[in-house]
Amino acid sequence: MKVKTFTTPCIFKTFNIFIYLVCSFLSGNISLRAQEKFVITHDDSLALENVIVERYYVSDSADYADTTGGILPKGSVTYRIYIDMKPGYALQMVYGDKKHELFLKTTTTFFNNLDCGAMTGFNISPKKINENTVALDSWLTMGAATKLHTGILKSDDKDGSIIKRASMSKADGLTNGIFPTFKIFKLDLSFFQYKKNASLLSTYDGAWYALEGVKGPTADNRVLIAQLTTNGVLAFELNVQLRTPTKGTVKFVARNPEHSELIPEIQFAGLVH
Repeated sequence: MKVKTFTTPCIFKTFNIFIYLVCSFLSGNISLRAQEKFVITHDDSLALENVIVERYYVSDSADYADTTGGILPKGSVTYRIYIDMKPGYALQMVYGDKKHELFLKTTTTFFNNLDCGAMTGFNISPKKINENTVALDSWLTMGAATKLHTGILKSDDKDGSIIKRASMSKADGLTNGIFPTFKIFKLDLSFFQYKKNASLLSTYDGAWYALEGVKGPTADNRVLIAQLTTNGVLAFELNVQLRTPTKGTVKFVARNPEHSELIPEIQFAGLVH
C-alpha cells in the first residue's frame, strides 16, 4: 500500500529569517515586519471579500465500490475552500494563534486516500488523479490542486477537464499552475495521511503559509486553501493574513479581533462555517 508523501521541507530544517519571523509572529512576540507600523487604507479593510465553500463533488456507488484507496461512503461531499480577495492582494497565511483558534472539523471523518493521495495539493499527481478515489482526497494547499495545476471554481473553469468523472466532463476545477513556496508551522499533516478516523484538526499555534503571498489565477483573485471530503457536516474557523498592494499586512480573524498598531485585525463572519 502506498501512503501519501510530502516533499515540502520541514520548517525546522529550513530555519532562516522568514521562518524566524513566522515563529515569532505566531508566538506573539513580533509582527512579520518587526517594529514597523502598517497603515491600512479603507480598501485594505475590505480586502477579504468572501470565503467560498464549493461543493466540488458528491461520491456515488462506483466510488464506494472502489476501495483501493480506502472506503469512501456514498454521498460523501468533496468541499473546496477558497479565500476570495480584492484584486492586487495576496494570501500569505492561514493560521491559529493563542487568541484565535484555527480548526477544520466534521461530525464524522474526513476521507484520506491511502493509495496515491497526498497531504497537500502540491503533491497530488496529475498522472494518477484518475486512479480510484485520488481526485477526492483531503488536503491543504496555497493554490495548488496537483503538481501541475492550480485549483479554480468549476464554474470559472473554461479549459476542459482531465478528470474522468461524469460530473466533471466539462470542468474539473484545474487550471494552469501558480506555485508559491508552501510551508507549514506546527501542523501535523499526518492528519491528511495516516489517520483513518480524522475528524478534527485544531491549533492555537500553527499555520500553513507562503510568505511571498499567492494570488488567484483569475481576475477574481480566489485562492484555494483546502480540499476536504466527508459524509458529515463540515465546520471550520479560519484566520488569514493578506499582503496589501503596498506590501503592508492585514489580518482577518474569525472572532475577537484585536486593535494592534502593528498588524491590524478585522473580524470577518465568513471565516466561520
